Amino acid sequence: MRTGGWRTLFLVAPILWMDLPASAPVRAAGPPPPVVGARAAILIDARTGAVLYAKHAFRQMDPASLTKMMTAILVIRRGGLDRVVTISRRAAATGGSRLHIRAGQRYTIEHLLRGLLLRSGNDAAVALAEAEAGSVRRFVAEMNLEAQRLGAFNTDFANPNGLTAPGHYSSAYDLALIARYAMTLPVFRAIVRQQELPVQEAGGATRHIRNTNQLLYGFPGAVGIKTGTTSAAGPCLAAAVVRRGRELISVVLDSRDRWGDSARLLNWGFRYWRTLTVLRRGQPVGQGVVGVSGGVAPLVPVVAGRSLDLTVPAGTVLRCVPALSRPRAPVRAGEAVGRVEVWWDGLPQASVPVVAARADPRPAPSGRFWQWWRRFLGWFNAGDGAG
Repeated sequence: MRTGGWRTLFLVAPILWMDLPASAPVRAAGPPPPVVGARAAILIDARTGAVLYAKHAFRQMDPASLTKMMTAILVIRRGGLDRVVTISRRAAATGGSRLHIRAGQRYTIEHLLRGLLLRSGNDAAVALAEAEAGSVRRFVAEMNLEAQRLGAFNTDFANPNGLTAPGHYSSAYDLALIARYAMTLPVFRAIVRQQELPVQEAGGATRHIRNTNQLLYGFPGAVGIKTGTTSAAGPCLAAAVVRRGRELISVVLDSRDRWGDSARLLNWGFRYWRTLTVLRRGQPVGQGVVGVSGGVAPLVPVVAGRSLDLTVPAGTVLRCVPALSRPRAPVRAGEAVGRVEVWWDGLPQASVPVVAARADPRPAPSGRFWQWWRRFLGWFNAGDGAG
């Protein structure tokens, strides 16, 4: 069978276009997992969201200051980062890791964000919550709504900074979802990748704060994200690394060696996994056409209805298996006419709808007559010439 529009796929991965085999091989073993000492951990591909490694990833855990990723998401999405706010007594009195802001001082939202994400300031988190929602309570309610929207269903926040509190929990999986979304926000991404940034009181002195994420000071490709530590949570880290245009995100919770655990996870992911573009929206499928019953044209071109990226073990051979119907006219442009299943390790792992690239209407009644008449004349002339 000719590959048509699929031929270019061999440039990015061993991908085969074929009919379904009579028998499928047994699923092959995946790459050997790394040694991770954290109580809970996860590794995902930032582009596809695929989970490459998981250890107790859905267990409810204390997230410590990884909570601040959600705080930053809400603040950044509201905009107005140049707005100046006055620090309240409550914010200034917040304990734990601090930016050391004082009641009555004035800072821009952006500079408080820097203190939140680099210095992990619990006081900055409260100041931002009060500035954005009027109260910590209302801001936390918004945090929990956003967690639900992102699919972090095993998360409930009780404060904006991650200090240990009853009913304040998340999971490695949920925190990876939150981190993945946060890293799509340009302002968030620009801050968390910095080793050092200035923080200036409005009209006052400037000081420089350093990022608590030690991976930024030497681990190849590190671009974030957030540290966290409390006595209840233990050392935690959400990390992001970009290499050769590919980004992986790891989360480790309650890890005695959060830097080593994260490094082993990330190096393992880059070594043993690949992210591939299997299909692009609008790409011709199979032989590029499908037969139509009762249409003006006997064939209509067909294409992938959406793009598909997959993260798979290195060396995986993908097989694209078509399942196309023969639609009856009229066929609308964009109408589904089947699907392509993507197989590896003997099982279908993903599918993409196949759609008509253009419309194929029914012939008008007069058009049907003339079609019949032309066929009749063709038969007549053929018979006349045979004698």
